[in-house]
Amino acid sequence: MKKVMTLLAAAVLLGACHCAKCTNTPNRSNTCAKAACTCKHHPKHHGKCPCHKPAPAPVAAKPTPAPAPVPAPVMKEDKALQEVAAVSTKANNVTVLSFKEPINFATNSDEIDAESSARIKRVANALKKYPDTSIRVAGYTDSIGDPSYNVDLSQRRAKAVALSLVNNGVAADKVSFIGHGAANPIATNKTRAGRAQNRRVELEVTNK
Repeated sequence: MKKVMTLLAAAVLLGACHCAKCTNTPNRSNTCAKAACTCKHHPKHHGKCPCHKPAPAPVAAKPTPAPAPVPAPVMKEDKALQEVAAVSTKANNVTVLSFKEPINFATNSDEIDAESSARIKRVANALKKYPDTSIRVAGYTDSIGDPSYNVDLSQRRAKAVALSLVNNGVAADKVSFIGHGAANPIATNKTRAGRAQNRRVELEVTNK
């Protein structure tokens, strides 16, 4: 009797390792109608419910394209700037602003006269539209006098113009200055008119 009972218990255990067939009809939870389809020893199902359909993979959202950059203003087309300065470009892509009316100083001094200060202010207002540029103020003299003194004088005058630009709203970290003395003349130093042209201040503008 005990032997028969043992055989019956073994039969029940072995039968539990075989799942009943699914109805192939998913219910609302997307699982088999018969929960028996989980037997890992089933030769056909291999532990997976044959009527279970995996959820579709999520579709990645397309990234929003970045807005097109706003083109930088062109100094050669800047009417406000052209009213005060001539705009030219050197071979190394440095834009040179030459004042149409000279920046005048007191004799042997770096003191800017009132009319010249007004011209510098107008240029400063125009330069604020170009935040990605740096400006170097270059000062020049004629050839009369001691060369070393002329270099010092031209540098002091360039510094005065640079400070005027900053005082009129141009960022200080964008402005520098240099004095060249009588170097790079644009006219003859033999005439009074030529020497007046050589005593000048130019702004050299470059992109950062």
